[in-house]
Amino acid sequence: MTRHSIFQKLIRLIGRKKHSEAANGCKVCVTFRKVYTADSKTHGNESFISPPRVVFIIDGKTPHGGLSDRLRGLFSIYYYCKQRGYTFKVAWNYPFKLEDYLMPVHENWVADEADLTHDKKVVDFRFFNNYVGMSGHQADYFSLLDFKKPICHVYSSITQREDLYPAFFQELFKPAPRLEQAISQCLQEIGGKYITVSFRFIGILGDFKDHAGFGEELTVEEKRYYIKKSLACLEQLHMRHPQCYKIVVTTDSPYFLKLVKSLSYVYVIPGRLEHMDYAVVDDYEVHLKTFLDFMIITKAEKSYSYQYGKMYGATKFALTAALIGNNEYEVVKD
Repeated sequence: MTRHSIFQKLIRLIGRKKHSEAANGCKVCVTFRKVYTADSKTHGNESFISPPRVVFIIDGKTPHGGLSDRLRGLFSIYYYCKQRGYTFKVAWNYPFKLEDYLMPVHENWVADEADLTHDKKVVDFRFFNNYVGMSGHQADYFSLLDFKKPICHVYSSITQREDLYPAFFQELFKPAPRLEQAISQCLQEIGGKYITVSFRFIGILGDFKDHAGFGEELTVEEKRYYIKKSLACLEQLHMRHPQCYKIVVTTDSPYFLKLVKSLSYVYVIPGRLEHMDYAVVDDYEVHLKTFLDFMIITKAEKSYSYQYGKMYGATKFALTAALIGNNEYEVVKD
């Protein structure tokens, strides 16, 4: 029985809200109990903060998922703040600062020192992940988010209102200069209209580290068969879209990227691949590759994800980017 199926069974037994409350309480006890304490440096003026502030946090103290999971959690908190009239802040500082890649557009959402106080007299804490069953359940999610103190720190990868992703992204973000320059360079090299195809192997080819329990490495023969199926998918999509100059391939397999790079109709975005939960060093170039893959998908004529066998079928990387770009998305299955 997988971890996900265990959580789903527990949700059916005790209900979505109680399961989420329990998960939040356990996370506080196990990971954050010693972090949030009565802070003697508090001066008392935090109780007069108006409107209340909600801080979305990425700090490495818990697995956060990849870029898509993180942005979905961020958007869900931003939507909550818009509905409640609260101030929205982001403390995405691990292993890099989000604003190094995506900058504020109008209002500055970058959290400051006062937002990050750990004084439990003025700060509430909420924790949600993909397994608490709150995605899409707005009323339950909002009721569990509601807080009474001036500030609330939230860890979340919950999905709310995918239909509003284009608006959310435009209201919050613009590419930082280095990312914008890299996007322009890629578009120039692609040279015209393109589609994107994403392959999420999650380590089954033996060349990528993902979360525990995912992606047991295949045998040599199995690897050859999966690669053959994936290359056939590319060829079929190439014939389906003769008007597109290139197919941009995104994947978590360095080996597969090396193979497809030789195909005349394929464009591979340069850079090194690492999962954000494991790339613990603040290396701009490593994370630039992930943001470039994502942003190039937002600008495609159409985006695809290919899924077969033991490949990761729940991936939302390309879907999230396609939603933000307001372009068509399709899952290809064999």
